[in-house]
Amino acid sequence: MDYPASTNLKISAHFLYRAYLGCHALEARKPHLLSALRCSEPELRDPGRELADDSIASLCTAAQEELNRADIHSAISQQMVPRGFSDPGYGAFFESSFGEALLHLVAAQRLGGDRPIVKLMPLSSGDRLMWNHDKAVSPDLVHIIFGLVYHCGMLLANGRFETVKAAHFAHQRPEGFRGFREADPSSPAIPCHFNRPSSYLEYHRMVMTKAVEGQNSAIVSAIRRQETFFSRARFERQNITKLTYEYLLYLLDKSGLSLDAAAITFGMAERTLRRKLVAEGISYRQLLEQVRRDTCHLYFLEGTRNLSEIAAKLGYSELSAFTRAYTSWYGHPPSQDAATAIALAA
Repeated sequence: MDYPASTNLKISAHFLYRAYLGCHALEARKPHLLSALRCSEPELRDPGRELADDSIASLCTAAQEELNRADIHSAISQQMVPRGFSDPGYGAFFESSFGEALLHLVAAQRLGGDRPIVKLMPLSSGDRLMWNHDKAVSPDLVHIIFGLVYHCGMLLANGRFETVKAAHFAHQRPEGFRGFREADPSSPAIPCHFNRPSSYLEYHRMVMTKAVEGQNSAIVSAIRRQETFFSRARFERQNITKLTYEYLLYLLDKSGLSLDAAAITFGMAERTLRRKLVAEGISYRQLLEQVRRDTCHLYFLEGTRNLSEIAAKLGYSELSAFTRAYTSWYGHPPSQDAATAIALAA
């Protein structure tokens, strides 16, 4: 688990992993994508690994070869929209304002080190979400991030107000680029302008102060504590408990929850990972249960999902397994708390 020092703009392997899964969901073949990335799927799952930003360009090129889609960036970013607490940026849907939600969303993607990759610039004609990095970056990365922001913004607005007025890019227009559009293919794409002095999304007036319908301060506070925990973990490479917690959280509703899969990702033998965790006072099974319990708490605070959905999001194959686990945590079945959670969220 030795990670090279970052000298240029880096992106988290997990961000690339979600883009990779998005390409596969669009029916691009995994072997072709991994060949283009020159890495394995376990390496993409490592929460402590960072890759050069041109990796996203390699992925987009491979996906385009497979899918032959003119809207490849918009399609990939739409697949990357967070849909649960295992997806970085899902906490944006619980912020108090639209502007705070967008900044939360992008910050959660872990791009560009400590410096925020975007910033808000208030203007009387309409606020701008500016690309905030002076290093040359892959245009594909800019398109993916702006596409993600656009699609999440449409969900946050939920038809209550208009969001993006136009998109501006400092680079040349990619061949065949069709812009950002909603899921409905008949909807018009927003105007896109190229070869501009800077890259930014231009919003309609007074949008950033609009309230978010699902705002929930308890969820936002819990996620911020979690992000602080992870931030420390990435600087404490020897704290295998923190890194494994983050690994398990990101994969709860996907695959790779076994001890063997985690050991492969961290480049060590299964017994070595087990021994390192025990040395820090916890077993792999106990840590997985802790991740599930913490995440379950967030879903109950959200209060919009039924128990079967929550069970699946926590990585349980059956509701009965989740019920047994929940009863062991709290001394009563989840159904006893679910009705109260939904009522409080209503």
